[in-house]
Amino acid sequence: MRLVTVESHDRLGLSLRELPEATLRSIGLGYGLAVIRLGRAGELAGLRVGDVVYGIGETRIRSLHDFSKALAEQREGRVSLLVRRGKNDLQVPMEVGALRPEGGMLKLPRPSKDTLLRT
Repeated sequence: MRLVTVESHDRLGLSLRELPEATLRSIGLGYGLAVIRLGRAGELAGLRVGDVVYGIGETRIRSLHDFSKALAEQREGRVSLLVRRGKNDLQVPMEVGALRPEGGMLKLPRPSKDTLLRT
């Protein structure tokens, strides 16, 4: 499994990282995206770094593609994120306009072309 980090612009409100299977098993989830950085919209919604987003509305996500697709299908207004915080499951309402990237779908990051140079 390739772990992916989704870095959003500040207007999206959060940056997410896929969790390894062992971590997901330990918290009782099949798939989830950890919140690793918050922007203004994420803070206003009440999300915290370390929260694990595992669904949108009443639907569990199974991949980054599922998450992106579910966001793209939402109408303007609020969406409810299913979040695991510690041992508690929460529904966190968030403004869809704040979450939705331009063009609807989240874009996977391009592979880095940076190289490490030693001197």
